[in-house]
Amino acid sequence: MYPRSFEYFSPQNLGEALEYLNQSAEARILAGGQSLIPALKLRTRSVRALVDITPLKELRYIRQEGGVLRLGALTTVATVATDQKVMSLVPILREAAEQIADPLVRNRGTIGGNLCQADPTNDLPAVMLALNATVLATSLRGIRRMSADSFFVGSGRASLARDEILTEIEVPVPGQRTGSAYRKVKKGSGGFSIAGAATCLSVADGSTVDRCRIGLSAVGPTALRARDAERTLIGNVPTPTIVDRAAERAVNASQPSDDLNASKAYRRTVLHTLVKDSITASYEVALARNGTHANEI
Repeated sequence: MYPRSFEYFSPQNLGEALEYLNQSAEARILAGGQSLIPALKLRTRSVRALVDITPLKELRYIRQEGGVLRLGALTTVATVATDQKVMSLVPILREAAEQIADPLVRNRGTIGGNLCQADPTNDLPAVMLALNATVLATSLRGIRRMSADSFFVGSGRASLARDEILTEIEVPVPGQRTGSAYRKVKKGSGGFSIAGAATCLSVADGSTVDRCRIGLSAVGPTALRARDAERTLIGNVPTPTIVDRAAERAVNASQPSDDLNASKAYRRTVLHTLVKDSITASYEVALARNGTHANEI
């Protein structure tokens, strides 16, 4: 099947793209197209005009500035999965990126497109929640900064104005006493997520958790924070009982639905295990970076 006809614009730079968006109320952004193009071909979506920013090299970069890792929105998922700075500074990003779909999608798909799609089954939104990332949206009016917490507003809906383009993601570089992990279950090779859990936590001078953020994927209308689960861990040593209690509260925060991939009940069961695994793995990494071993607790 072929998509319905639309106007196509290929800007030479970000400025041209913003000008076109400002002039056309019906224009939509194409940034990789690994989700939008199939939807257009299947006619589950239609557009009047597309602004293809995929070739803009100015939005393809990964660089560290002080305590922040800056990711250009058009950086491909494959680049994130193999970049040495990402692997050493924020390994949970690599974990998530290398599990997205298949190599063909990862080589074309962009992190900005993944986030803006705001699909609850996408992996990166939950990870950005766990990392307390900030997204930068650019328009002719200037740059607007938003926390990941406020960016994902519903299924397929991100907090972008019509004339804005997501241009950068800022990820705080985790400290020495911090660990993170992403765990997910998907249907088949390259299939959609059934459930996913991203945890980023840090330990105090001893072995108690002093900061924690948990993001959930594929178990709600958008990526979710498991705030009660986070509070269960903070101030405590994550013993098996505490971890199990946190996982139960994460499941309670979820809002799964039945679909062709899994039932609500199965998603809840899987999520409980994934949250426990992501917490345990994160804590072990945090202890190792803190010079402590699990068998010393």
